[in-house]
Amino acid sequence: RTEKVSSTTAPHDTMATVKRNTTLKKVKFGTTDMTVTQVCAGTMTWGSFNADESQAHEQLDKLVIELGVNFIDTAELYPVAWNYGALTEKWIGNWLTKRTADGTVDRSKVYIATKINPGGVGNEHPTRAKKTHGYDEEICVWSCRKSIERMNCGYIDLYQIHWPSRDGPLMSTPTFRPADEDGKIKNRPMGWHDRGTQEDFDRTIKSIMKLFELGLIRHWGVSNETAFGITMLCNTARRLGCPLPVSCQNDFSILNQTYEADTWEAAYRFGIVGLPYGALAGGTLSGKYFDKSHPQYSAKDAAERPLEKCRQRVRPDFQPRYGCAQAMAATRECVELAERWGITPTELAIAWSIARPCNGNGSVIIGTTTTRQVEECVGAALLELPDELMAEVDVIHEKYRNPCMYYTTKEIWKNMPGLPPTAAEPEPEREQ
Repeated sequence: RTEKVSSTTAPHDTMATVKRNTTLKKVKFGTTDMTVTQVCAGTMTWGSFNADESQAHEQLDKLVIELGVNFIDTAELYPVAWNYGALTEKWIGNWLTKRTADGTVDRSKVYIATKINPGGVGNEHPTRAKKTHGYDEEICVWSCRKSIERMNCGYIDLYQIHWPSRDGPLMSTPTFRPADEDGKIKNRPMGWHDRGTQEDFDRTIKSIMKLFELGLIRHWGVSNETAFGITMLCNTARRLGCPLPVSCQNDFSILNQTYEADTWEAAYRFGIVGLPYGALAGGTLSGKYFDKSHPQYSAKDAAERPLEKCRQRVRPDFQPRYGCAQAMAATRECVELAERWGITPTELAIAWSIARPCNGNGSVIIGTTTTRQVEECVGAALLELPDELMAEVDVIHEKYRNPCMYYTTKEIWKNMPGLPPTAAEPEPEREQ
């Protein structure tokens, strides 16, 4: 297979402004023995936004066989938005079985990451499906074995805790609001199981140790985690004699840099590398929702994935943070910045994420629904952004400051005056 990726998106007279390599770079993934590509194949829309299994297989063929990506991330939860749970892993398993049988893929050279969630979604347990848990040994062993069975992969290279089971903030806000005496909680779209006591962390670590003992996993990681969670898990692991988590998969993009605060410090101190998702903010940073002022970006996928089939138009209630009004205001400036440098907004967003120090020796997850998107997203990993361009992104960040996140209440955040329409709404006609 080849690892050369072509890119023809920049005009010839601006090619010198942003260096483009010809070979996809691989890095030693943190403290592990895994040498992975700087982009990791995301899969969460395969089974929902991609309704046909053949579409997932075509993207995997393009990613792994043609372009040389050797890292795949999935979860028992996937797909998302609808059809939740188990299906994406089954589709990956069907592809992997087919491609290992015909000799085009060597399982030992493809790293597979998956996740267990504390909501029990997708675990297919006969009595505990969709029931909240705190990562006890029984459910962790069950879920891990089911993921291996569905993917027919023998073992999991990187097994991740999808989100904390304790009563902490998730997804759209970093602001902590513990559950009240009646169990009601703000700033968390999912249910919770525990209060994050030492006993709770002991239980989780002992479950991870069991997975190592059974030979089911090679490494483990965290996701949607905070500095507190990373510190408690790592200190507990050290005390109990468990290997430390090797990676943290948090939401991270130009529009959401909250990870680089105290969460990254905790990760850094314990040798944990970044495996971020959301580099394109659910597709918003591709520029496609500016279909009137910048129509070229929605036109790219007009045949296979017209705008009315894209995430913020099909399910605006799913991860609305990515297409909120504040995010759209910041994204417009990102689009214009990319154009001034002769690259696409998609290339800017992904290459920027790869270049951030918090993701050094890590990998950035890319999410796609077409093979054309695969080519552009993988191609973005070939770019080396100059310091001047990185500094211009900093200016946008200082102006808008994590526009995908709310800090007080969602209602205030959603109803700020003087902002453009959300991605779920049609872009107004340009003024003449």
